[in-house]
Amino acid sequence: MQRWIPACLAACLLAACAPAPYTKADLDGRVICNAESMDQVERQARRNFTSVYWYNCPRAVLRVVS
Repeated sequence: MQRWIPACLAACLLAACAPAPYTKADLDGRVICNAESMDQVERQARRNFTSVYWYNCPRAVLRVVS
């Protein structure tokens, strides 16, 4: 009967450590790697039997639309 008390306490403590969800202000305007552009370049390289080495990824600005 008393086994559930530590389990409940542990679950409550772990839930308190969960990160807050991102907001529009957190993500809007953030600079990220442009995965679509990288994928296109890598597919073209495979077609031409060449290699691609990324030193810096192509950049894109993330815009959040709500």
